[in-house]
Amino acid sequence: MEFRQLRSFVVLAEELHFGRAAARLGIAQPSLSQQLQQLETELATTLVHRTSRHVTLTEAGELLLRGAHRTLAEAERAVDAVHDLKAGRLGRLVIGSLGAGLNGPLPGAIRRLRQANDKVTVELRQFSDSASQERGLLDGTLDIAVLRQVAGDRAIVTQHLLTEPFLVYLPADHRFVGRAELRLAELAEETFVSWPRHLGPSFHDLVTDACHQHGFTPAIEGLGDSLVAQLALVAAGVGVCVQAMSNATLRREGTTVVPLRPSDITAQLHLAYRHWHHDTPVVDAFLACMPRLS
Repeated sequence: MEFRQLRSFVVLAEELHFGRAAARLGIAQPSLSQQLQQLETELATTLVHRTSRHVTLTEAGELLLRGAHRTLAEAERAVDAVHDLKAGRLGRLVIGSLGAGLNGPLPGAIRRLRQANDKVTVELRQFSDSASQERGLLDGTLDIAVLRQVAGDRAIVTQHLLTEPFLVYLPADHRFVGRAELRLAELAEETFVSWPRHLGPSFHDLVTDACHQHGFTPAIEGLGDSLVAQLALVAAGVGVCVQAMSNATLRREGTTVVPLRPSDITAQLHLAYRHWHHDTPVVDAFLACMPRLS
């Protein structure tokens, strides 16, 4: 049984007139009669009673019509789904990101993607380091990564998103509260709250190197495996916490933020994806929604 024959039968059943059905299908009437005959021969039953004036469905024809409607509707949905997939309107997009991406440009891009392609499922995974995201891109477990450093693998394409300034979280009763801006060197006598280095070596080293360039080694007295944990330590008065500006949207009672002078410390944020991403059209759809930042 061919879809062409089934579609012709459905149109004939709806019109109950060979001439009108043939015109609607854009075929000659003898061709329609031939398709019906082939279908009846294959099913070994009569589907249509024909007289000079009337066309009616047999009981078998009525039964086939009910199933034919469902079959053709499912086929059309399947074809539409394939077209949606090829156009990036359907599928699953797995994005890995540092916290800076989650708190920065990613939500807006995902919103734009979903507004244009509401059938796309987005899975968002948070990472504390860039190396794990690169491995995810290469082994196919990630489609997109937002990270600080890129090792330079030829299989990975990178796009610079932004050069990000920094801020410092302070206990709410700290003497620097109310300052419009701080120099990094002014934190030389402070105790620090930080990530354990093994969870985010590139970020840890970026902050430590910047402190060294301004004449001191940060005295780290508190470690937190998440920003929430680190801010709890800041609120407890354990120390100050240097973070990327994208995290300014995250606040906690008992803490306040002051921007650091941009010339003292900044960090790069990159978007990365596989060279062969065109085999996943939804990646192209997402890239079109990602703003070009500086």
